[in-house]
Parts: sequence; C-alpha cells; structure tokens
Amino acid sequence: MPVPAAGSGVRRILSEEELAAFHRDGFLVPRYRLPPDDLAALQALTQQIVAANPHLADVPMSCPHVPGSGVQNLKSSAAWLPLSLHPDILDMVEQVVGPDIVLWGSNLFYKRPREGPATPWHRDGAYWPIAPLATTSVWIAISDSVRANGCLRFIPGSHAARDIGDHYESREAGIVIPGTLTPESFDESAARDVEMEPGQVVLFDCYTIHGAQANRGTRERAGYALRFMPSTSHYDHDAVLTARRRSPGAGHHTRPLILARGADRSGRNDFTRGHTLA
Repeated sequence: MPVPAAGSGVRRILSEEELAAFHRDGFLVPRYRLPPDDLAALQALTQQIVAANPHLADVPMSCPHVPGSGVQNLKSSAAWLPLSLHPDILDMVEQVVGPDIVLWGSNLFYKRPREGPATPWHRDGAYWPIAPLATTSVWIAISDSVRANGCLRFIPGSHAARDIGDHYESREAGIVIPGTLTPESFDESAARDVEMEPGQVVLFDCYTIHGAQANRGTRERAGYALRFMPSTSHYDHDAVLTARRRSPGAGHHTRPLILARGADRSGRNDFTRGHTLA
C-alpha cells in the first residue's frame, strides 16, 4: 500500500521503518509516547468521566471530545478536545493518510478490574458508514494495558484483503459488543498481544482484525481511541447499514465531524451534525 505524501509542515514522527511495519501488519506501536503532562491530563479526565457516568461502566463511551453529542447522554468535558487534536497525533496520522484529515469519532474504553468484558474479534470497518472505507485509529493507553487486564490483540496482515469480513451478532455473555467475526474466517493462532505502558499508542487500520480478552486482573484497563479518515472519504450520517455492516448501537447518525487538517476533499461531509445536541 503506498504511503500518502505528507504536508510540507508535518513532522515525521514515524520513521520509514515504522511506516513500512504499519502497512505490512495493519497496526503499529511506534516509539512515540504522549508527553507526561498530556498523559496526566488524560488520566485525570478519565477518572472524572468514569465517576460522572457510572451507568456506562465497561461500555465504550462515544465522543467525549464533543460534550452533548451522541446517544449516550454522556457527561463529558471540553478538555477532551485539545487532547483529541494533539499535534503529535495529527502529525502521525498525516504520515499515514495524507494532509486532509477528519476526526469523525472517539471512544473511551474503560474496563473495570476483574469485571471488564471481552471485546470479540472484529474489523471496525464493518460498523462504519464511510465510503470509500478508510480510517486510521489511534488508541492511547491511559493505564497499563497488558495480558492480565485484557490488552488489545491483533491479527497481523489481516487488513491486506481490504474486506470487512463476515460478522454475526453474538449472544455470548461477557462481551462488550455483539458484532463478532465468524471463527472460520481467520486464524486466531496468529494473534499478537500488544502490551503497552501508559502514554504509548497503537495505530491500526479499519480492516485489521482485533479484539481483547476480558479484564480478569486487579487493575483497570483504560484506552482512548481516536478515529481519523482522509477527507476524500464521505461519512454518511444517514446511511442505512445492512446486516453485514450493522452498527452496535453507537448512534452513528449523531457523530460530530471535525476537520482536523486541510480541506474537505469529498465536498460532501457534514460538519454541523452532532455539535448541537447538548
């Protein structure tokens, strides 16, 4: 997969070797770490939002960076937004997708000690009304994310076919989303656990198969995922998703779009939806 040309002002935080690894494997944990002050701010915001939304324990919290958006009635803070548009994060994303970038969503994933549910194997693109389908997620480790508390797991190279795969609605207890890849469609023995310390990030493609075990450990597991697409793609708020591309109830029609860099090259993205729901 070719690497898009970055804008003239972008800092090349990712090395050529890291970019090659991302395009080969579909995910990457770079050498980069979020600066300590920004990590401390993110950790404080996480504790605040978890305390303010106890009914959403173990549930992915959608779009805390735009308070009042979404369908969860999430009690959030405007302080999430500058961290979501952190220049270091945007510089890395620009190296992957090019200079025209839309932030179309975010999720806080908080899993309680001993009780946090598993995340079944899935491809994110199966849920998203984006065409052409293209998104790079940046998942920031807020706490330690290790095998004992359910770190992320990836199937290297699973993005290469550019297919969302066959998902079904699982009724299994103890999972955080129902959309699950059919077991025969991939080789779980190839899975790679990605352990991270607070402040580390993992970038991954929307076609990359990933999941996480339940948190059976004694520590919380928290991560903040940012969703970036090139503005050549169109986020269709009014799309009717088929069974094969069913949303897990995340209110995609309410997702606020933010032009993080450059221009809207599609000319069709709606940057007004979702920002006036408070």
